Amino acid sequence: MASSKKSGSGEPDTTGLFHDLVKFQGNGEFDKALKTCNKILNVRPKDASAFHCKMVCLIQTDKFEACLQQMDEHEAMAAALVFERAYALYRLNRSAPALAILNQKKTLNLREKELKAQVLYRMEEFEASFNLYRDIMKNTSADDDDFETERLTNLSAAAVQLDKDSGITDLDTYELIYNQACHLLAQGKWLEAEKGLSQALKAAQAFLAEEDDSEEDIERETGIIRVQMGYALQMQGRDKEAQVLYNQVLKNKPSDAGLIAVASNNLLSLNKDQNIFDSKKRIKAAKADGVEQKLTKANQFAIARNNALLAMYTNQVDLCRELIEELARKFDLDPQDRQFILAGALSRAGQTKEAVDLLLSDKGAKSDLERVLVACQIYLERSQVREAVDLLNQLPKADKYRTGILSTMVTLYLALEDRKSAAQLLKEAVAFNSKSKNKGDMAVVWRKTAEFHLKGDEPSVAAQSLEELLKTNPQDRQTLAQLVMAYAKFDLEKALATSKKLPEFREVDVDVDGLENSAFFGPKHSKKTPKAGGVASPDASKNPPGSDLVKKKKPKKKRKTKLPKNYDPTVEPDPERWLPKRERTGHRRPKRDRRKGEKFTGAQGTAAGQSETYDYSQKKAGAVPKGNLKSPAPEAPVGPRQAHKKPQQKKKQKKRF
Repeated sequence: MASSKKSGSGEPDTTGLFHDLVKFQGNGEFDKALKTCNKILNVRPKDASAFHCKMVCLIQTDKFEACLQQMDEHEAMAAALVFERAYALYRLNRSAPALAILNQKKTLNLREKELKAQVLYRMEEFEASFNLYRDIMKNTSADDDDFETERLTNLSAAAVQLDKDSGITDLDTYELIYNQACHLLAQGKWLEAEKGLSQALKAAQAFLAEEDDSEEDIERETGIIRVQMGYALQMQGRDKEAQVLYNQVLKNKPSDAGLIAVASNNLLSLNKDQNIFDSKKRIKAAKADGVEQKLTKANQFAIARNNALLAMYTNQVDLCRELIEELARKFDLDPQDRQFILAGALSRAGQTKEAVDLLLSDKGAKSDLERVLVACQIYLERSQVREAVDLLNQLPKADKYRTGILSTMVTLYLALEDRKSAAQLLKEAVAFNSKSKNKGDMAVVWRKTAEFHLKGDEPSVAAQSLEELLKTNPQDRQTLAQLVMAYAKFDLEKALATSKKLPEFREVDVDVDGLENSAFFGPKHSKKTPKAGGVASPDASKNPPGSDLVKKKKPKKKRKTKLPKNYDPTVEPDPERWLPKRERTGHRRPKRDRRKGEKFTGAQGTAAGQSETYDYSQKKAGAVPKGNLKSPAPEAPVGPRQAHKKPQQKKKQKKRF
């Protein structure tokens, strides 16, 4: 890097400055190295080596804009610095210009190829990135440099995006294990992916602990693994566990804005229409400034769509419409999805007619089963049953007479108490499905039709459906039994003839009388059978074998009811005598003394106020203190025991003037 300078040539000697430059760069002191470069360029403005060192120092100190500005001002010296210019553009998220500069060079060296592969990956051209990484791996070996592991990691990451097998078998780093688990996530193998991510987490913690990283650094470094594990749990329906992992990652305050956005978006999707305040906070974090550069287009689309759904849940129709239009411009949102979200917002805002009109506005929309079902759901949420069933009635016959739709329509007709329309619908369904090749659908329709007519006391119509159903499976005993019951209501001869096809009852040798007696009285009252060869009990002679199984119990004598001495049959008993006093009508709860206590005015430690308490000179003899005047409480009915009690004499109260 340093060039020899002759002291006698008239040019200033910069050898010492170059020595300092090499020392600073070797120690990683790039700020000091940058100042040294400026000193060299001040005395030798055309020195290409010093200019190159200055560009490297600007990149190392993250001054990418300044680096590009210097290259634009000194185009002659910057012409050979293809890698430095492309790298500065890449770090400023200007991927397209960076790729254009790399494509201008015919032959790329190793580091330029790796940079191009990274640029292609960021531009989501995963196929080209994967092929370039594979070419790099073929033309390099582990002996060339120390970046073999990083190349394998990048290669596997590109393979994950393409849902391809990277061909890497030795998963000796946690990055490779993580990428392999992400590949399983892309394939929808949630449980296997969870196990792989758990393995990657353990490997990462062990590796970082060996590197003497702190606990906080390890938590931040493994945050991306935890978020992906939360996603695997969420897709398995284990929402609570996923929520704990997302919150744990966000609590550690990671520096990666993309990681914060993904975790916040996943929490938002868990909230759905609940916890709206938290959802607004999450969407704000997911749409922070500059976060788009850290996310793929798929991530950006998911966040933008969730933002529109949040506006739908909060009944913000105008905002929802704006967000949907923005989605359509940026990501080419499916028109049907767009209409569904906006219709949901209109429905939640109470604009039912506008929501249904939006869903059915397109040509052929009334034949689209999904759109019609959503419109029916909107009607039913507003209890507009007639409109919902009329809409279902307009479906094509192939959809209308499907078992699920047919069952729904019959239920809605019955809710409207329109049995005639329900019967006509089932009749048409039977006629249509009789031509169908799907025997399973026909069997379901015939059975449900028969049950409907049996409940409606139309056995002859039910019998026709059961006859057709029996033809599909003549050995079906349930159908045969139902047919016999239907015939029995209008044609006994047919019922008798059909019943002969049912299997006969087998006779069983059971002593019914003995079984009934033993079951009626239970094991407690039944006579125990003595053991063979045992000593006979005294009652055995009185009750020999073959006598009654159960010994009759003597009826207990009823005691005569004793009445109280003061019982008066003419007085009606108190109906509340069995209730606790607190639950009786006349009970009144004691009031709390709400008067405030007197203020303490005496000196601390003295018995203030006691002189007045014990001073009897001021009190009159025989004086009675006034009681609290209360309104009389309602008296409870008098019981029979209280009726004969003598009334107590009231004490005379002395009047005070």
